[in-house]
Amino acid sequence: MESYANGKWNSRAPVVRILTCKVCNEPAPLYGVTDFNKSCEERRGRYLPLTGVPVYYHRCDSCGLIFTSAFDHWSKGDYLQHIYNDDYVLVDPDYIDTRPAGNAVLILDFIKKGHALRCLDYGGGNGKLTSLLREGGVDGHSWDPMDEGGASPSGSFDFISAFEVLEHTPEPLATIQRALGLLNGRGVLLLSTLTIDHVSPRGMDNWYIAPRNGHITLYTRRSLQTMFAGFGYRVHHFNDNLHMALKDDPSWLS
Repeated sequence: MESYANGKWNSRAPVVRILTCKVCNEPAPLYGVTDFNKSCEERRGRYLPLTGVPVYYHRCDSCGLIFTSAFDHWSKGDYLQHIYNDDYVLVDPDYIDTRPAGNAVLILDFIKKGHALRCLDYGGGNGKLTSLLREGGVDGHSWDPMDEGGASPSGSFDFISAFEVLEHTPEPLATIQRALGLLNGRGVLLLSTLTIDHVSPRGMDNWYIAPRNGHITLYTRRSLQTMFAGFGYRVHHFNDNLHMALKDDPSWLS
């Protein structure tokens, strides 16, 4: 199933009723459908005009992952044209300043016992968070897959943040593997993504299921644990939105 194919939108693409879960490979029946322009801002009463382009989501019977395959074959150019364009600020106004500022405070407190930690903001967007961390004396680096000019990160890192990243990837296992591959042996990955553990049948009204924001893969705690366990990592959930993955506790985390 695709809602976008061959360089153009296709609202008449056939719908596959059952797909394979992108995390645990178990059956994932069709869960629901929404318009492409459904955004997170709807929870604040702000609605974009409907496009008439349906985006179908599936939900795994086993781990609970909710995902769409509608964007699986998109190129970077497709994402930049249709999602991460100049209008993205309308569906996520907090990404410019508010979220980076709050996350910088969180990270500076989180790593305050560390010394000369090499830190990477994975999926760092406009780089604002990394700039704030550097102002706080952190050896900070930033990388984002949608940055057309940014070089891929090199070397290993003691700490990696991935705020509001995992819900944007059509390939969760590949994304996690790449991020974890940049951690050193006792490194820590701190990530934010809203886990949706309790959903009703055809519960597509959940505000976090938002294709216009690029929210195309939504997790439960179980799906996160399953995914990271496959790479030898355990997950600690601070709350429904903030999570930590690691193998061994570094000394600075105690």
